[in-house]
Amino acid sequence: MSRVLLLARELPHPPNAGDRIVTHGFVRALAARGHDVHVLAYRRDGDESDAAALREPCASVRRIPSADSPLPPTARKLANYARGRSDVMAMFDSRAFRVVAAQRVREVDPDVVLAQHPYIGQVVRDERVARAIDETGARVVTNAHVVEYAAHRRFRECTDDPSTRAELALEIPLLRRSELAVYEASDRTLVLGERDRERLDALDALDVRVQRVALDADAYRPADPAAAVPDRLLFFGSYNWFPNRDGIAWFVEEILPTVRRARPDVELLVAGRGAPESIRNLGDRPNVRFVGEVEDLAPLVRSASAVVAPLRVGGGVRIKVLESMAWGVPVVTTPSGFEGVEATPGEDLLVPDSAEGFADATVRLLEDGRLRERIARNARGTIRKRYSTDAVADRLEENLGLR
Repeated sequence: MSRVLLLARELPHPPNAGDRIVTHGFVRALAARGHDVHVLAYRRDGDESDAAALREPCASVRRIPSADSPLPPTARKLANYARGRSDVMAMFDSRAFRVVAAQRVREVDPDVVLAQHPYIGQVVRDERVARAIDETGARVVTNAHVVEYAAHRRFRECTDDPSTRAELALEIPLLRRSELAVYEASDRTLVLGERDRERLDALDALDVRVQRVALDADAYRPADPAAAVPDRLLFFGSYNWFPNRDGIAWFVEEILPTVRRARPDVELLVAGRGAPESIRNLGDRPNVRFVGEVEDLAPLVRSASAVVAPLRVGGGVRIKVLESMAWGVPVVTTPSGFEGVEATPGEDLLVPDSAEGFADATVRLLEDGRLRERIARNARGTIRKRYSTDAVADRLEENLGLR
């Protein structure tokens, strides 16, 4: 069997956030097919138990100190822009990672170097790493997760904040240049959705393949529709990812008031890690309760009558949508939130294309128990058919050139 050196910004454990879920699924799928997976990642505080948990599916796990800058965020960004560097890329670049990556390429002698995200993939452009890859003959594959510069561009179109727009005007061209350079330095680029493939296909020199996410479908115990709390809506996600901050703020401001008029007892729970004050303060609004990070998300999701994913910035695939479908809880999302999801709108989930339509779809779900049950049942079947580990593993092996 083959050897895969997987480079990541953090250990893919526990699989309780989008990036980790994607990477953890890849690790499980490859290990199940008998491939040796070696992980190199930045260290998180207190992740020793996570490293230990990965040693069963992985052949080796190595961590190095994070690339955190000592500067405050604003000063760090200004310093990077003054040097003509993308701040997004610079945050995950360190000499230590480059040095150890070159060492690990030589020690592992991999068939494939798989970089998770372009800002980790930039390591392959380092002279030492590139030389080690040439010597071993390894294939380089970068999993984009999301085309970062396109997502940032869309966010700039959505935001009304002048300082954010000014910052993104500096960041986007620098990020685009650096991100595309990583894809060009790779033998192949993976994307998690067809829309992102279309975004990159204009660059004829790139070999771009769509890769589905692998979920452990059996681990998602389905919800009991009869046990759902009436009129309870749930939004969850990591608020370090700006589309989540934008999406839930948009829902509370533009959509929830319409839902409240039809369903006065509606309750919106806002959950997830890394919430800034602006998101925590949403809990002061009528019918909104901020619950923050929860240790086990499953009971909260299963308690909801519906999950809302009101995202205005797309790219990749929204793991919250796939997970909610796996749990058998009906989902309402936007066309941006639907990007990358291989499912049928109206059958597996609802995908309205306006704020008014989103409110109407949400109210319909809250009022119609049979609709909720039908969509939940269809969604869970689609996840098992298209996103289970077995269903995904063949394409992953093909996309990595392992079969």
